[in-house]
Amino acid sequence: MKRLLLVLLLLFSSTALHAQTLKIEADTLAVANKLMDTAMAQTPDKAFAILKPYWPLDPAEIDGLASNAKLQWQMIETRFGKPIGYELVATERIGGSFVRYVFLQKFERHALRWQVGFYRPKDVWLTNQFAFDDQVQALYVRD
Repeated sequence: MKRLLLVLLLLFSSTALHAQTLKIEADTLAVANKLMDTAMAQTPDKAFAILKPYWPLDPAEIDGLASNAKLQWQMIETRFGKPIGYELVATERIGGSFVRYVFLQKFERHALRWQVGFYRPKDVWLTNQFAFDDQVQALYVRD
């Protein structure tokens, strides 16, 4: 009985993990857009939750990062105003192994740069990097 329960638990865990994999690069963009949709309506800790199933960090470490981001958010909204929109401004790749999306989140008085990166070590994509800051000057390109 214990062995059957263990086998069923392993099968369920494997299925749950399989359901939360990013198999193709287009899946990473879908997750990144969901992250930004969440960031428009909620605090950044909720955005971290979007990436968590695909991030190979210790969940407690991710929760700590999310908590710090939530603390910063009140200051951001006080200084910049309410969020009013976002746009994807860059997609960057390193071969077929890394992809990073850079978004501009617009507020009433300023903007934030959001970056979310994914890594494909073999056959699935993993969250590899996530950050937001007000360094929008880094987004300028020369014509």
